[in-house]
Amino acid sequence: MTTKDNLIRAIKRSEYAYQLYTEQKQYFQALRIYKANMIIYELLNEYIFECNEAYLNLAFEYLFHLEDWFCQFDMEKSKVKNLDQHFAFTRLKESIAFPKNFKNTLL
Repeated sequence: MTTKDNLIRAIKRSEYAYQLYTEQKQYFQALRIYKANMIIYELLNEYIFECNEAYLNLAFEYLFHLEDWFCQFDMEKSKVKNLDQHFAFTRLKESIAFPKNFKNTLL
């Protein structure tokens, strides 16, 4: 499989983890998203050296979004006492939004 194929699968994993998280928004569910996003981050760092120049900025946006998200997640997790505790945060106004159409550019 190519890096692109692996990236598509990793994004699907993250989307599924997010789908499971949305109903109760518990910390242990958010950890699934975190772990899936770490894999996406690693694959994106490979993909930027393989992708067409036309997709480079979009890949950078996704990387920067994840970097911002990881920082916020790490700060919020310090407040967690239990795995089943409610866990949600709002993206910082200045941080880059999730690039919703990124997966479609890969397909």
